[in-house]
Amino acid sequence: MTKSFDDIKFDKHPLLNGAIRGQLELGNGIALSVVAGESLYSGGKYGNRGPVTKLEDATTFEVAVMNDGEIVDDVLGWQSKKDINQLIQVLG
Repeated sequence: MTKSFDDIKFDKHPLLNGAIRGQLELGNGIALSVVAGESLYSGGKYGNRGPVTKLEDATTFEVAVMNDGEIVDDVLGWQSKKDINQLIQVLG
């Protein structure tokens, strides 16, 4: 079964007010951390780097590729749902 953005479950970010966070396990220790909200490289209803308290308010996201819990490279900012789906296909 192919995974997609829709498989990411978002919750309130545990460390940042005005932000949400989701994670998607892709297997072999690879996971995506997807966040949006205040001070993050994302956009939404209240502008770039503005607060996001629910998924519907986000338009772009900050994405980190994780390998066994460690960030692999620089985070990817301003990623659309389509961009994230493409990344999942490449990594999955």
